Amino acid sequence: MVELITVMVLIGVLAAFALPRLMGDSTTGAALFGDQVASALRMAQKSAVARRRTVCVTMTATTLTLRVRTAVGNGPCDVQLQGITDGLYDSKEAGIVMSGAPPLLLFRPDGTIDDGNGVRLGRVDIAIAIAIKGANAIRRTITLDGGTGYVH
Repeated sequence: MVELITVMVLIGVLAAFALPRLMGDSTTGAALFGDQVASALRMAQKSAVARRRTVCVTMTATTLTLRVRTAVGNGPCDVQLQGITDGLYDSKEAGIVMSGAPPLLLFRPDGTIDDGNGVRLGRVDIAIAIAIKGANAIRRTITLDGGTGYVH
């Protein structure tokens, strides 16, 4: 009888945790990737203000790279943020992507955001919404507030 109850408990645990993972449910992976993207964007915003240097965020559907512009004014973003390596914020699961993200965002030392084309997003009426998708459904939306540079 004890063996039967033990087997039933193990089957219940497998059904609750392992089966959705095996069936391709990407909800957890999409939530994790969304948290990583939001964390990286917050890190870029805070680093730009603290270091008084522009932080460039380069994005594709599955990758996110942070670099610091060492020169004042315009120039290349040529130095990695300390402790942030390439690939740290990349999507690790197939099918989990972000959309709506411009290929380049520049976080300025004054707290504003530039879309890389010279358009400052420092006005309240301009915001960027980045959708995190998994299994062809939006699992999370990250918003960059144009008025404050805040990531939420």
